[in-house]
Amino acid sequence: GGARNRRILKSFVSGALAGATTITCLYPLGFMRTRLATDVGVNKADRRFPNGMRDVWKTIWATDGFRGFYKGYGIALISVSMHRLVYLGGYDFVMSEYAAAQKEEDAKEGIVAPSDTRLTLAEKFAVAQFVSMSASTLHYPLDSVRRRLMMQAGKSELERQYRNTAHCFRRVFVEEGWSGFYRGLG
Repeated sequence: GGARNRRILKSFVSGALAGATTITCLYPLGFMRTRLATDVGVNKADRRFPNGMRDVWKTIWATDGFRGFYKGYGIALISVSMHRLVYLGGYDFVMSEYAAAQKEEDAKEGIVAPSDTRLTLAEKFAVAQFVSMSASTLHYPLDSVRRRLMMQAGKSELERQYRNTAHCFRRVFVEEGWSGFYRGLG
């Protein structure tokens, strides 16, 4: 009934809020890390950011200011919140539903023992894997768009492929189809 629905809602909302808080605090670091990871070259002279994070910071700050460190943040906020909602809330939901079903079954059989201990390690592992894979697969298209937007920071407006999140979604879908959103998933 109502208590069950509130418990489920709390699980999912808590997961989403955890994701939102994390991405808001750590986005600039993840953003700079992504930029460094794609800055390849045989030696320092071949790289756009030869001195690491310091060069990324200077370049982004000079071209885009503070906002440059949050390119793709809107979609990242939605993406990570959705991922955590499914990942954390989904696991809690499945486990609590299983426990409630076991409790009902136990009551019919006259058993009073706590049912939450009846899940084997293998069953817990299977639930965790299912929830993790589901969350990652659902969240992947949003993460792909976020990374594409991230890679544009530090470039002039003329060098950028995408104007905003909606434009990025549209271009990827039209030019690459659904597979463009799942490139690299594996």
